[in-house]
Amino acid sequence: MKIGVVITDANILIDLIHLEMFSVLFESDLFEFKTTDFVFEELYDGQKEILRDIIEEQRFQIIESQEDDLTEIFKIKQNTQGLSIQDCSAWYYAQKLNGMLLTGDASLRKHTKKSGIEVHGILYLFDRMVAGGIIAAQEAFEKLEELKVLNKRLPVKEVEKRLKEWGSP
Repeated sequence: MKIGVVITDANILIDLIHLEMFSVLFESDLFEFKTTDFVFEELYDGQKEILRDIIEEQRFQIIESQEDDLTEIFKIKQNTQGLSIQDCSAWYYAQKLNGMLLTGDASLRKHTKKSGIEVHGILYLFDRMVAGGIIAAQEAFEKLEELKVLNKRLPVKEVEKRLKEWGSP
């Protein structure tokens, strides 16, 4: 059963692609995954290609911004310091679709939380995958060890807490 709509930022998609976890996660019935056309365009062609099958199978949706949406996205951009148009589009659609935002961007997280939107990062996905039986704790441990090398922005204490929990026999 789906928990709800999730709008993903590019950094989450990039980490999932590097970890080769996108298909496992998107095959699950955990969330209804979406991203914006602006965010999708941030990805390299090779990364986009990796996601093509999942998009075609409608397990992951790219939201195409319409004129009214663009007006609102640009209003957010004008009224917010330090966010890209991609960030503002993710924030806007999380709000519009009454969804959750997944991002590793501290500035976007801060601004979005202030507006009352639920915001989480990749560690939340790991938690949900383990709790939902999508991946075993041992696999989560191994993938998180790998992610720790790839993504230096992760909260060290939170990562270590999970590694300790999932690495225990």
